[in-house]
Amino acid sequence: MTDEAAEAFFRTVAAPRRRDQPRLAEPLHDVAVHRVSTPYGTVAAWRLGRGPATLLVHGWEDDNSLWTEMIAALVGRGHAVVVFDLPAHGFSGGETGLGFEAADAARAVSAALGPIEAIVAHSMSGGAAALAVDEGLPVRCCVLIAPPAGGGDRWRRIAMRTGVAEDVADRARAMYESRVGVERVTSYDLGQVLARLDADVMIVHSEDDEHMPVRGSQELLAQCPNLQLLLVSGHTHRRTARAAEATAGIVDFIERTGAMHAKETGKARGG
Repeated sequence: MTDEAAEAFFRTVAAPRRRDQPRLAEPLHDVAVHRVSTPYGTVAAWRLGRGPATLLVHGWEDDNSLWTEMIAALVGRGHAVVVFDLPAHGFSGGETGLGFEAADAARAVSAALGPIEAIVAHSMSGGAAALAVDEGLPVRCCVLIAPPAGGGDRWRRIAMRTGVAEDVADRARAMYESRVGVERVTSYDLGQVLARLDADVMIVHSEDDEHMPVRGSQELLAQCPNLQLLLVSGHTHRRTARAAEATAGIVDFIERTGAMHAKETGKARGG
């Protein structure tokens, strides 16, 4: 095994490919960009509206443009929105942008541009969002779109898929862990994380997802019966986050949990 092979695999797994020109969601064209410092680089973030907001977190090798329809739907129904590009993605700085960078960035952006009452995350960042909430990000509800069921060892999974030797993958993972800090666990079980959350959780998944099979979310539902599962059909992995029925279902869920929370808070106060 050579360090060169491990370094090459490290870049494949942890350093996302960037577009020549970053994309900007149409609703953000006239919105001021905020620069928020994180341990992994300064990220670009935007806020629309006042008061408690919904935080939108895109997935691997994507950017804020994923959320064009979601931003329009939330703002159109009177909700504030915060959206950002992950470290090493879009308009943000940084060299790596896996789940733990995403989780830390979500907390940093929330601290800078909050308050945040809900979080919606796609793909890889579904796990990151759950981790951020588990590690202290206070939200009322959490929506995961096509999340990586189980989490697990990303390095071994990609090595198996690409024909890279396990020892090379392990060495590359060690390089990553030395960068993010060895105290961070770089594999996890998403079901166990979700079971610990003190927040309402909904998973949204397309039965036709070509990248994350829907059975993974169905297994999460069986593992955590307190979750809600919204199934849609006819949409690819990325398109699910932009589909009209998924967007409407997510906004309804955010509003429904908000109404329930307000009712419970009123009862607790004797109202």
